[in-house]
Order: sequence, then structure tokens, then C-alpha cells
Amino acid sequence: MTKMTEPMMDPVRLKQMCAMRVEVLDPDYEVVEIVAGGEFLYDPQVFWDWKPDNAWGKPEGSILISDIGGQQQPGWDPAMGHGALYRLHADNRLETIMAPGAGRQAGVFRPIIAPEGWGDWGGHIFFCSQIIPGRRGAVVDHMIYRLGPGDDKPHGFGIPPRAGSLGGGISGALMPGVFGRPGTPEEGLLLIISMHNCTIYAVRPDATIEPWIVMDGVNGPGPLMPYRLYYADPEIAGEPNMLVVEGSWGTHFGVQNRTYKPGHYRVVGRTVEPESVAALSGGMGHRAPAGFGHYAGQMFRPENHGFISSVHWTAAEPQALPYSAEIIRRDADGKEHVFATNLQAGQNLLGFTNNRLIITNVRHSYSSGNFHEPDGSIYAIQYKGA
Repeated sequence: MTKMTEPMMDPVRLKQMCAMRVEVLDPDYEVVEIVAGGEFLYDPQVFWDWKPDNAWGKPEGSILISDIGGQQQPGWDPAMGHGALYRLHADNRLETIMAPGAGRQAGVFRPIIAPEGWGDWGGHIFFCSQIIPGRRGAVVDHMIYRLGPGDDKPHGFGIPPRAGSLGGGISGALMPGVFGRPGTPEEGLLLIISMHNCTIYAVRPDATIEPWIVMDGVNGPGPLMPYRLYYADPEIAGEPNMLVVEGSWGTHFGVQNRTYKPGHYRVVGRTVEPESVAALSGGMGHRAPAGFGHYAGQMFRPENHGFISSVHWTAAEPQALPYSAEIIRRDADGKEHVFATNLQAGQNLLGFTNNRLIITNVRHSYSSGNFHEPDGSIYAIQYKGA
């Protein structure tokens, strides 16, 4: 029997803490609560750069959602891994692909799907995770995992080598970034970011892993603690294939700014330019597909006082988070508008499928914040027109 190490929160109180208050400012769109906070999700993350033309893209209208938290039984067993993978269908049914804790690893952090032709692993899902569950495992070496189509348990792919002068060189708080695009210096690589040692790693299909850019301010630019690595939208960046690392210059895992306002820094070859790209100051967004009504083709992004996420600073306090987050819409002229408001703080991620914008809310952190309650939720904002 699983040993519980802490009391569970009253379910009624937990649901009250996570009550949905999302408001959409355009009457042609409506909000649907798919999974409420207080049910069974912990730290859900929609595949936030979702493209349906992949091995996981059927049936039409579905989208994948990972969960950093959750074990085979509710609560917290420090000896067990955590995390799951689900498919959200167009009828709001949630199908389990990888059951909570089934992989015995810790967490499923920000998964990404390999493109066809990436060695033997095209169409496989790659994600990063701890080797040891819980907060104590956050600051030891992490592992890269893969999950093939049809699999229900992940396979270890590789452990990044230690690099740089920060955090003992340990690749903690490790997350996938991008697969390198054809014709770029990073073509054929999977680039992974480590917040703990401020390093971008290059992963090859043969499972060799090397430090690509060490951003510790000693062995390379920085210090710069990366939060995200992405290709900027060409219409905003003004050029194709601009690779950008998001972070706050002068910070690292041991020295963070709680009023975090990220910068967006251009990656050029194997270095990072220290000047933030002004055109990207609004942060990364996603363009709505053709089915999303009169806002098709426009850019949407989450916003919480200048940052996508406040989850890292909401730790274990058993209280409701402020309803301070919004969804911002950027129109064809580059003007920004509030599209939805009253989202709860934490981490809100966005993913589009057909006429729907899927929103996942992490709220308090299961893995790094020691809040082991199912406070995660899923919403959809959908176009009501034909």
C-alpha cells in the first residue's frame, strides 16, 4: 500500500480555491471547463506548439496534454515517480496514454514530438525529467526520455553531461526546447535547456549529448537562466528561423528575480547576443488556425504581469492564487488586445485545435513546490460561429 506522508486537503476547499472565473471579452467565443481544479490533474501542460500533422495527431480535433504530477494513488509517496500523458478528444473525453507514475520516473516536463526523419525516432515524444522524484531530485542530474507511438511507458534516452560553473554543472530543471530546422546551424539537433546550470544541450539521434552553449557568464554568455527556447514568429521577428532563448540576463538558478520580466535573446551559431530583441518583448505566442473564427491567423499568448508563469513562487502555501492572468491577442497590425481575463495565476499554457483554444493551468507546483494536490485544470475557449 502506498504510504502517505502528508494529510490531503479538504476536496471542497480545494475546488473553491480553483473555481473557474475566466471571462472572454468577445461574445462570439465561449469558455468551457473540461477538467475542473480539484479533480485529478496536478500540473497539466498542453502541447503548446501543437501541430496535428504528426504520428500523434489523430483523431482530428484531439490534442496531447502531459501532467508533471500525479501518482498511481492520490497523495505523495517520495519513493515513486510521477507524471502522466493524456489525449484530449474533440468531445472533451480524456484518454490516458501513459498512466500516472507508470514510467517510475519523476514528472513529464514540456514534451516535444520528433520530426519524421530524426534518426530512428521520428514521431517519438521526447521529454525531460528528474531521475529522483520530488524536490530533492530537482537539483540532481536529469534524464531525457522518449515515448514511441503506441507505447504506454517511456524509455530512457540519455543523461546530459555536467557543464559550466553553476549548480555543480548539474543539468537540473531540464526541458526540451526545439528540433533544429533545416538550413540552420542547429539542423538535425534536439536542443534542450537546463535552468539549473544555464546550459543549452545538443542531442543527436544516436543519443550523444553535448553542451551546445554554456550561459554561465564564465564559459560563455550570461549568466542567463533559460526558461524557453523557440523559433520566433517571422512576421514579428522580421526574419525566418530566428532562434531565441527567453530568460532574464544576469540571473541563474540560485539568483532569481521574483518580479521576473523576461528578455528574448537571439541565438547566433553557438553563442547568445546580450541585447534583448525589442520586437519580441511581448513574449512567445501561437497563431490561431483557420477554424478559430474572425481571429484566425492572429497571435495569442498568456500573460501574468509580464510573465507566462508564477508557479515557481507559489510553492506550498495552501491558498487560492490570484486571478491575475490574461490571454492577449495580437492583431494583424501588431496591436495587442485582452482576449480573456480572470485566469488564475500559476502557469497557463495554450494550444489550438480546430475551432478551440485549449488552456491548461498548473497553479501550485506538484514537483518543485511540494503542493501535492490535484489543483490543475483544462479549459477551452471556442468559436461559436459556423
